[in-house]
Amino acid sequence: MDHFFDFLGRGDRMIDRDKYFQLQPDPGAVLLLTFPCGQTEFAIGYARSAIVEKWGCYCFGSFRRVSDVSLKRSWAEPHEADLMIFRAVSVYLTKEEPWMRLSC
Repeated sequence: MDHFFDFLGRGDRMIDRDKYFQLQPDPGAVLLLTFPCGQTEFAIGYARSAIVEKWGCYCFGSFRRVSDVSLKRSWAEPHEADLMIFRAVSVYLTKEEPWMRLSC
């Protein structure tokens, strides 16, 4: 899976001061946000849409995947507040799966 957008962190020099990007996937897709740690990427969470500007990545409708102990059932758990990310992240476009529509 290839990422389609990189935010280089707070004060991203690739984004002009007066510019922003609205990331809004088509129905049936969601955004997956990851951060690098060495050669590995870790998922921060998923979002229904995001706005990226020079100082941060603001995610709306954000959630994370939660599973039961047996790992046989998963559901989406909304974050308490919309995500505001200031560190470097990669954004992937991924197909919405059935568990993403379930909440507990």
